[in-house]
Amino acid sequence: MNKIINLKAETPAPRKPLSSVMVKPIGAFCNLHCTYCYYLDKAHLYPGAPASHRMSDDTLEQLIIGMFRASALPTFIWQGGEPTVLGLDFFKKVVDLQKQHSKGRGYSNALQTSGFLLNEAWADFLKAENFLVGLSIDGPQPIHDRYRLDRMNRGTFAKVYENAQLLIAKGVQVNALGTVNDYSVKFAREIYQFFVETGFVFMQFSPIVERDPHNAKAAAPFSVSARAYGEFLVQVFDAWMQDFDFDKLQQKTSVRFFDSLLHIYVGLDPMQCVLHKHCNDYMVVEHNGDLYSCDFLVGERNTALGNLHQISLQDAFYSPAHLAFGQQKAALDSECRRCQWLSQCYGGCIKDRIRDPADQGHNHFCESFKHFFAHSDKDFKKLAKLYQTHYMEQNQP
Repeated sequence: MNKIINLKAETPAPRKPLSSVMVKPIGAFCNLHCTYCYYLDKAHLYPGAPASHRMSDDTLEQLIIGMFRASALPTFIWQGGEPTVLGLDFFKKVVDLQKQHSKGRGYSNALQTSGFLLNEAWADFLKAENFLVGLSIDGPQPIHDRYRLDRMNRGTFAKVYENAQLLIAKGVQVNALGTVNDYSVKFAREIYQFFVETGFVFMQFSPIVERDPHNAKAAAPFSVSARAYGEFLVQVFDAWMQDFDFDKLQQKTSVRFFDSLLHIYVGLDPMQCVLHKHCNDYMVVEHNGDLYSCDFLVGERNTALGNLHQISLQDAFYSPAHLAFGQQKAALDSECRRCQWLSQCYGGCIKDRIRDPADQGHNHFCESFKHFFAHSDKDFKKLAKLYQTHYMEQNQP
């Protein structure tokens, strides 16, 4: 999730050991039914009704113990499905176990949620326990309600927006997580401005490309085209730059993709795994303790790493299977290897190479990135120079 870049606090470092897990405590079950959701179908990997796929107390404790053994400062990212379906008492149990097994060491929690089930008690808890919340909201009501629907095919904006305002008013750390689909891609500046006016300092955008469930030879109709997404990035970037205070060298807003690229330009590691040369930075933990290499590829060939009841998190993270998965991202075609922007994206996300058969194994958003990098390169170089100069001035003897 996002943070505004701070050169003084960040220094280049080699690839770190296991530091975070993405936990699916209720598997793929969700109270909503968003049209473009890629995870709902994962329920078929396990027997029984999706609502029964709940993490047991034993698995939860084993997970928490394993993370404190494997990591000096573990991060737990609670995702779904919809994790808040488990109720507030489940997460009170989470923090009680963390406090018990941390033995005074630091740790952090992040919750990715639709926000639909939140209320004042949730907000007070999230604030008191210092959770970072990623709130799924696609933009103003007509944009959000296009695809983010409940199980009765009704739009969810009104409740999500109400709860977003509640979180912000309570001082909860919250990011806006917006998908970019075939419809929302037309409204880049409107979405950015809506997030700013709502009070989201931190925001990130996830482009959608999924295979058509009715036609295995095509991308789903809600997928965003490469050309349209490239222009979306350009428009959001221009708005982001207009909000930048060059005199104080301060960002009014943090857009995760732009912040990650700025890290690259100043010589730091990017925050997003999609921009890394390899992509085995974290692991996914399903409700029953099954371990996978990537959230987007749970259940896919060569992503299963075992179960935390049979293998330690540390051993799974350094297993040949997980290391081999990480190397897949670096297996680039000749076009990528010759590209002038190679060090900016290293071929993008693996899943974006396989969702649209028309891409023939090449990244679906390659054209998007080329268009955006050509537009933004000079500005990123300018920002990088300013940050580097400021950092040197602040650290002169």
